[in-house]
Amino acid sequence: MKKYLLLICLSLPMLAFADTPRGEKLTHMLWKDIQAKRVKKIAHYTSKGFVALSSGGILTRTQYLDDIKEALIPKYKLSGLQVTQGKNVIIVTYIVCLSGDIEKAAVVIAKEQASQMIDVWKKVDNEWKLTAEGSVVAGIGSYATVPVVYTQAE
Repeated sequence: MKKYLLLICLSLPMLAFADTPRGEKLTHMLWKDIQAKRVKKIAHYTSKGFVALSSGGILTRTQYLDDIKEALIPKYKLSGLQVTQGKNVIIVTYIVCLSGDIEKAAVVIAKEQASQMIDVWKKVDNEWKLTAEGSVVAGIGSYATVPVVYTQAE
């Protein structure tokens, strides 16, 4: 009896993750890869026509990947994830709070501030490809009250 109870308890976290929307999984994967500078892996799931938009300007796929190579993101926290999914498109909006030497990161504008993000994923040949990303530093308004809490990514 104790063996079965232990097996059920160990299985619960995996069941919860299995119910997580695909967009959330993709977003967490992206940020773990950005933090670890897994540029080749990110390049694999970033579409050839990828574009990133922020108040700093528009970045091509190559510029985006180059910025990830240079970025140092020791800590980040994702919050407020909202996923809209169609048959071949996933749109994820969320807030990311970063700390560290992030001035060169394409995905963020300023140190220790919350940024509102949008990622667009498109299914191509049975694989999800990051097609577009946008970021805006949270400013005056409803997002200005978002608490900035830094936690080490797992």
